[in-house]
Amino acid sequence: QVREHGPLALPTASRPCCFRRRSSCPPFAFGGRRAGMAIGLVHLFESGLLLFNAAAILNEKRFLRKYQLDTAAPGEMGPKNQVATFLHAMRTFMRYPLVAMNLLVILYEMILG
Repeated sequence: QVREHGPLALPTASRPCCFRRRSSCPPFAFGGRRAGMAIGLVHLFESGLLLFNAAAILNEKRFLRKYQLDTAAPGEMGPKNQVATFLHAMRTFMRYPLVAMNLLVILYEMILG
């Protein structure tokens, strides 16, 4: 029960509909199953796709050369060389699959929101 008057009362403008009349609430307003934001598989896929996009657009000459990630040394398997190999693969082999995955996500967001 919400207090309408007194020091603990909420101002009228800040009260949601559920505090005034229970009948005017949406079905899952507060405490329902769909009330909060959930991380689903689609959101995990989108976040991974954003990370892959970020890795794919890094510029070799301007950014990667500063950290010596522009070329991978053959035969060396250190972490820096593995990152350089991964970034090179992202820019070459994953270009068209990234375009296709981006189009799928754009269509999904346009159709299903």
